[in-house]
Amino acid sequence: MFNLRKRIKAAAEAARAWRDPEYPARAGAVEETLRARNAFTEEAMAFAVNQQMALLTEEALAAWIRNRRAATPASVGTLNAGNVPLAGLQDFLAVVLTGHRYLGTVSSKSPALLPAFVRDVRRFAPDVEAAFASLPDLLARADALVATGSDETIASLRARLALPPDRCLLRGRSFAVAALDGAERADAYERLAEDMLLHEGFGCRNVAVLWAPRGLSPDGLLDAIARFRGVFPAHEGTPGRLAMQRALLEAAGASHAYGEGLEFLLSRGEPEPQPPGHLRWVEYDDLAEADAWLAERPVQLVVAEERVQKRLAFAGLRVLPGEAQRPALAWRPDGVDTVDFLSAL
Repeated sequence: MFNLRKRIKAAAEAARAWRDPEYPARAGAVEETLRARNAFTEEAMAFAVNQQMALLTEEALAAWIRNRRAATPASVGTLNAGNVPLAGLQDFLAVVLTGHRYLGTVSSKSPALLPAFVRDVRRFAPDVEAAFASLPDLLARADALVATGSDETIASLRARLALPPDRCLLRGRSFAVAALDGAERADAYERLAEDMLLHEGFGCRNVAVLWAPRGLSPDGLLDAIARFRGVFPAHEGTPGRLAMQRALLEAAGASHAYGEGLEFLLSRGEPEPQPPGHLRWVEYDDLAEADAWLAERPVQLVVAEERVQKRLAFAGLRVLPGEAQRPALAWRPDGVDTVDFLSAL
């Protein structure tokens, strides 16, 4: 019989164990993940796991779920992205805490973290029905679907799905944007560096485009990024990934800057996201230019100081510098409440 309190306690107990970096299940999953083909670093992975585990208290989980529960349990297929550590954790918790059966896939980029955490939750609450499967098996067995991936992945899923639209929550490509007004202090730039590069530019909450007043020098941001890289070194694959981008900018005579060892790349130009790790600096004469652009793009969130936020008409999620890579437990990808979706099935 479904017991929400027991499941919440199990998730909190698992998280308590995972707060210890030397806990065997966590340490083993981290080691396996570092061997996978991804852009994860040991430092960034520790940051992400610690941040997420700190959120999972019994009180916070109960406040998030608020006794929302599906009338009829379903097998919910969950297609998880693998660009950042523990992607899919919120979806797993939302599925099992609303009374459903969880059936997930994992990305080859992150094959171990989420499955290891799920095993621990089930150790504390064996009645939790949760398993991982191949995508064809998942699509054949799922009564509902939550999927996160590239636009191409989502388009392919739409073509293959037999499920009705109201039983599918599909999330395609999106990214984060930052906006400056020129009055930012050095500590704001320090936090922005984290928002841009913690996971090497990957993930929907990563800042890919930064709007700044025309004529503002990027030196403060560049200095902050250099300091950030002293604490969170770049992944060994980042310089190679950025080399072609730098060559193209040099060939075009485009204004750009990069760190020693090509640990990051910043360029001025049109307001379009570049490959991960390459930040686009866009100048504006009036912040309304950014607003008009934001209204037409798949923007997950905007990072800005409160005074700048007040000048923006952007209706989506707004966060302060340093919060982009620290998602709250109840954050809503693409503005949709996952728990509401699941409890209405």
